[in-house]
Amino acid sequence: MVRLAAARPEERLEVLRVEVDSGLRTRRHLGYWESSEWAAEARPVVVALAEAVDASPSRELVELLQRAVGHVVRVILRADDSNGMIGDLARDLLELHAQACESGVADPTRLAKWMVRFCFVDQDFFEVDPVHYAPGLGEKGLAVYRREVAAKSEGSDRFAARYAAERLAVLDRDVPALVEMLGGDLTSPHQYLRVAEAMLELDLADDALRWALDGIERTSGWQVAKLYDLAADLLADRGDVTGGLGLRRQQHERMPSATTYGLLRSAAERIGEWAAMRAEARAVLGARDPGGLVDVLLDDGEPDAAWTLATPEQPVGWEVGEHRWKRLAEARAVTHPADAMVVWFRLVDEVLTTADKRSYQSAVRYLKAAKKAATGADAMVELEVRVAGLRETHRRRPSLIAMLDKAGFA
Repeated sequence: MVRLAAARPEERLEVLRVEVDSGLRTRRHLGYWESSEWAAEARPVVVALAEAVDASPSRELVELLQRAVGHVVRVILRADDSNGMIGDLARDLLELHAQACESGVADPTRLAKWMVRFCFVDQDFFEVDPVHYAPGLGEKGLAVYRREVAAKSEGSDRFAARYAAERLAVLDRDVPALVEMLGGDLTSPHQYLRVAEAMLELDLADDALRWALDGIERTSGWQVAKLYDLAADLLADRGDVTGGLGLRRQQHERMPSATTYGLLRSAAERIGEWAAMRAEARAVLGARDPGGLVDVLLDDGEPDAAWTLATPEQPVGWEVGEHRWKRLAEARAVTHPADAMVVWFRLVDEVLTTADKRSYQSAVRYLKAAKKAATGADAMVELEVRVAGLRETHRRRPSLIAMLDKAGFA
């Protein structure tokens, strides 16, 4: 930043070039923590390039950004980028590159050849979208891009070839080709979703809705939820709130969960229909996903009903689960602290079936919650008895005993 501030306008690009070559390269293998540190140190160079793109995009800056992306990609190949910080740098540089090219400053032929080389030769985990680059490529650049892609794609089934073909079909508004490439055999929700999203990209909202509804009718699986979301958004854009409510009702009946219950509730509340639908929605959820109904009752401020559902007199064929027991105990503690204390003890026993530090930490947290509940229930003697029993049962776990001592459960 200091060097840039001191540079004359005609010197700024050279300062950036030096920083790109020094700050965005390394020959070392980077472990996980080293990768994070390297990415943080490299970030200011990307920020400076972004400022240059905003201020004065140029052909030279476009090529410098290509050089910067190449450096970062080579670093990724020798790094443990598990947290994605170096990948984020590459994606940001690619976005800056596309932004700089929008102004038409890039040489169309060189740009097209770089795009193909980058995707087909240099690496295979980032894409550059010809639809995004079309303004910068112009007719001449697109012709070169098509020719280069065709040459690289011969005899290849690589992702890069498929991606380029799909994006060129969008650019050409070739609906039959898109359906064939994105839809495939049209047996999964994901295929219908990809076709519907392509129709949206072409501003064909009616076609997108038709594909989404067809996918809902013809396929199954968890990804159908995405088709419901897309179709509901399209109906909302039309102002068809009744149609949207019917769709969310169908979704809840087909694949009930706390999530579908919430979506149905939101749709019904928009037109004042929720009071009439709530009992039916809960019945559907309780029949297929009683744990989801527990969540709903807690979210709706009905902890007593949630407690009754989770603690029936006769055993039920579903597991409440640790997370729900925690929620139930927290809610129950307000009015029935003794019940909450019992739940916290149960959770302590469950986590201690595993002998590791994380389980011990969870056990101590639950014991602290049990102590708070015991105070409210005037049951400190019972707490002391349970803690003494735990210490005896797990006396061969010195790490746990030390944690109990430190937390005051002596």
